[in-house]
Parts: sequence; structure tokens; C-alpha cells
Amino acid sequence: MKVLAPLPIGFAVFMVHLATIPITGTGINPARSFGAAVIYGNEKIWDDQWIFWVGPMVGAMAAAIYHQFVLRAGAVKALGSFRSNQTN
Repeated sequence: MKVLAPLPIGFAVFMVHLATIPITGTGINPARSFGAAVIYGNEKIWDDQWIFWVGPMVGAMAAAIYHQFVLRAGAVKALGSFRSNQTN
């Protein structure tokens, strides 16, 4: 099933673009949003620039916490159970 792992990511990117490009012309990549803001040169465009930098950082921190305390904790618990069965 590892072959299907990229599909949810691609689908999420597609849905974000489908929903937000017609409204804001959004770019999911912070560098793309920054470049467009620099070229556009209007001061008002900088008002919302922070969301393109803070959003991915908050998402990355949430994913790291979820991995460390939920996924990894479950794996350690399962491994401990596996090891205790091996000694019998």
C-alpha cells in the first residue's frame, strides 16, 4: 500500500488549489507567494503574507507532535508487546 501514499497528499493539494485559486490566487509554496508579493509591489499585499509562512510551520509542528506522541508511542507499545511475546 505504500504506492498509494502520495495520493492523499496530491488530492489535498488539488482541493486547496481548486477552492482558493479563484478567490485569492493562492500559492501553497511560501516562496511562490513571496515572489508574487515582491513583483506585485503593493504594500497591501504584505498584510496577509504571514499566513503563507506561519501556516506551514504550525502544520509541521502539529505533524511532528502527532508523530512523536501518537504514532511513535503506538509503535513503541506494539514493539514492547512483541518483545514480551518473544521471551515466552
